[in-house]
Amino acid sequence: MFRIRSALHSLKSRWVISILLLIQFTYGFSTITGSVNIFYNLSYLSNQSILDLKSTYLVVPERMTGGLLKGKFNQDQVKEIYTKLDNDPDVVSYGTYYEDIVMLDLNEDKLDKKMVVELTKTNLGFDMPSISAIVLDQNYYQLLDLKLKPGQGLSDEDFNKNRNENVQVLVGSYFKKYYKIGDVINGQYTINGFLPDRYIVNNNTSNTYQKVDKVMLIPMSNDIYNNYDSMFTRLHLGTVLKLRENADMENLKEIIRLPENDVLLSLKSLEREVKQNVRDNAYIEIPQLILGASFVIFSVVGIVVTTIVSIMIRKREFGVKLALGESKLGILVQITIENSVIGITGVALSIGHFLWKYSRLLQFSSEFDYASPLDYKLNSPILFFIILVLLVIIVISSCIVYLFIRKLEPKSMIGGME
Repeated sequence: MFRIRSALHSLKSRWVISILLLIQFTYGFSTITGSVNIFYNLSYLSNQSILDLKSTYLVVPERMTGGLLKGKFNQDQVKEIYTKLDNDPDVVSYGTYYEDIVMLDLNEDKLDKKMVVELTKTNLGFDMPSISAIVLDQNYYQLLDLKLKPGQGLSDEDFNKNRNENVQVLVGSYFKKYYKIGDVINGQYTINGFLPDRYIVNNNTSNTYQKVDKVMLIPMSNDIYNNYDSMFTRLHLGTVLKLRENADMENLKEIIRLPENDVLLSLKSLEREVKQNVRDNAYIEIPQLILGASFVIFSVVGIVVTTIVSIMIRKREFGVKLALGESKLGILVQITIENSVIGITGVALSIGHFLWKYSRLLQFSSEFDYASPLDYKLNSPILFFIILVLLVIIVISSCIVYLFIRKLEPKSMIGGME
């Protein structure tokens, strides 16, 4: 406690230098926090997909000269495409899905007030809480190959019900705070499992994906699955295939193409799409990485220089302490505490600056929970990295300063400037 009081007193006496260091730490750590977010998200994209990146392909409209002309075709033609996929040796499995939104019933007794606030998507203009849902057919559910506990998951019966019937669903880990297995949402959806903290495809035409921590997976009802309009739309925008290595892509493109269709369909490799996204954003972040590295270097130099200047100004103070029995290591501890106070204060200010600068983006990321390079957050791994960088700066600068302190002698210091 004595050393902390002494450190605060010393910082007050050199407040100009301390403020300059604080400014440097504030903007430097704010920049590093942004870059850490980007690379954390790129690592997440590369490693946390529920779908196997290498073997997964998405059906996407390659060129659209008009809208999706459903009336031009019939249900049998669409079914024929899926029959061909069933029989193609290059296709391991496939499935279809579509996005939906489940508006929460505010009259439910179990709705937690905090959850209601966190699930209200104000960016979409909603004034009621909602859950992002992915409605998937049985083929797609089996393709996901979720490793759930025995007795959990979706059953064959769930996929044979109609839309308004009660069904079992899977929800993200976020809901563990508010629900348990067997609880019912909206009087219709019975929770029968919690999803791993990964991401899933929710839009074949986008390079952003849906994290599943706040998502509900709903089994596609029998009436929707066999509805022609839904079937036609899912073919174009919601079909996912798992293919064997070196699959004949040109042949598969012909299989999924409806005759004389104005909308040409293509196959997009999920692995190639994710890697391209990661690579492009990694290149964009190179200037920020250089800036971050420069900040670390200049922080070490700044702390070393200002500390040595402070020691020279306070030569007599430290000389007297050494003469009275204080060790040189004790002097280093005193100086390190002073620099740590500046560093910790700078980190706190940088977090405040980051939260202010990216407030809208942080709100958007929280509400939509997309897996993308711009999914900004302040979670435990990112805060841990920031603290780690601070420790590196403090340790390196303290080691350099100690080399200077080792050479100090009480006799030469007591006659100093103070």
